[in-house]
Amino acid sequence: MANLKGGNFEKQMKDAFHRLEAFGVGRVGKSDNLTHSDKLAQKREMYLRDITSFFKSKNLNDKLNTLFTKQNLDNFFNKRLENLSSKTKENYLRGFSSMLQGLEQQNIYIPLHLEDKSFFDDRVKIVKSGADIIIENRYINNVNDVIKNLYEDRAISGLIAQTQYELSIRQSEAFELVKNPNKYLDNGYIVDLVGKGNHKYMAKEISFELEQKLLNNSYDLIDKSTYYKDLQKYDISSHDFRFTSARDKFEEKIKSGISQKEAKLKISQELNHKREAITDYYLKRTEQI
Repeated sequence: MANLKGGNFEKQMKDAFHRLEAFGVGRVGKSDNLTHSDKLAQKREMYLRDITSFFKSKNLNDKLNTLFTKQNLDNFFNKRLENLSSKTKENYLRGFSSMLQGLEQQNIYIPLHLEDKSFFDDRVKIVKSGADIIIENRYINNVNDVIKNLYEDRAISGLIAQTQYELSIRQSEAFELVKNPNKYLDNGYIVDLVGKGNHKYMAKEISFELEQKLLNNSYDLIDKSTYYKDLQKYDISSHDFRFTSARDKFEEKIKSGISQKEAKLKISQELNHKREAITDYYLKRTEQI
């Protein structure tokens, strides 16, 4: 077994593409695992760019294929698949697995296949069963400092993060609000914002500062993969802002003197959760020891 050629990730990615390329070549069989179409090539480019970006964020710089270990891939998928639908998670895992199998069939060393042959099958089973893969606490310490740093790194990423945190909304909803602020802003409130499951949020009060930033934003909206990469620098995912917001607002309500039960109900409404059990999950994942 060999390693991918090239002195950096970009060159090693090109070598991987070259080894997998089979445009215009008939399929040998279902276990071919080569790249026969432009559509599959685009997906595999996404997989490789996602994983190399993750490795760079962890200061890992060995040969790309040698980094495909169980531990590294566990950490990567825990981050990358967060906040995706079960079907999207399953498709991503199956596609990534096929790519690694194709590389191994082209004589490239993949350590995962020696460590855990059922790695991808087990993960798909977990996704299909609806079980959660347990990962670290979701609370962002010093969240305001993180947002400030994101503004300095890339202003639009800071704006998206601030919007997520202050309004307790998902990444996709923040992107929509940043893109079309006038559609939703109404005299100091966010109205008619549609969340998961096509459920509208109740009207949300917005700070004057954030309202003005949204209305006066002159930066082009980035794509979600760029936002994902910006957050990787701080070892967080976009949904962590929503988790952190839930915990902070819950604590504020408790300090105001209301009961935990009432506070939890208000947070459920704020997050647009239809089941209080989901809010319980958010609060458990952000407990401060």
